[in-house]
Amino acid sequence: MHGIILKTLQDYVIGEYGREAWEEVQRRADVAEKVYVPVTVYPDRDVYELATAAGEVTGKGARQILCDYGTYVVPHLVSMYDIHIDDDWGALALIANIEQYHTSLRTRDMVEVTTPRVRSEWLDDTEGMVQITYDSDRMLCDVARGAIMGVSKHFGDRLAFEEQTCMLEGDDACRFVISRDEQQVTAHVHGDAGSEPDTTGESDDRVARGD
Repeated sequence: MHGIILKTLQDYVIGEYGREAWEEVQRRADVAEKVYVPVTVYPDRDVYELATAAGEVTGKGARQILCDYGTYVVPHLVSMYDIHIDDDWGALALIANIEQYHTSLRTRDMVEVTTPRVRSEWLDDTEGMVQITYDSDRMLCDVARGAIMGVSKHFGDRLAFEEQTCMLEGDDACRFVISRDEQQVTAHVHGDAGSEPDTTGESDDRVARGD
């Protein structure tokens, strides 16, 4: 797991819930006093255990913590890697170019880490609808879901999305269709999981919008 993820997860918990909460999260995750450095690679287990512990400490559950973190981290990543973002991009354009952006980040950091497979494509000629396909053994699609809303908020563009397939429900990949918020689009948001993703959570349908 890339150290940027773990460091910004730490920043998120401290910023939202305080340093004492983070220390309790670390204690429950059995990584007390561990320091996360952005350019270092850490075991995947750390993010699962920390998310589970944070879900317990806050009462929000691991899945919601990961989703909220995904929303939180977008401005930090955009600022960190703004050289890869065109000045005239809005929220939907950034999402449409996420495959190119993601490849640039991997090349720039030169970190020996297994990264998720992310593909993006416009679905119409008017550039008003994008499909993102996320495929990773880590199955952290909750972070991806939150990040879509984070991009919407960061750029001040109203977006809506539909999650058409999900690895946590046995599909081969997670597929999101994102559009400008001209009408509400129902998104499939899945129930809370344990320390690692599973396929047993109950489903909850809600409207996902980046207001």
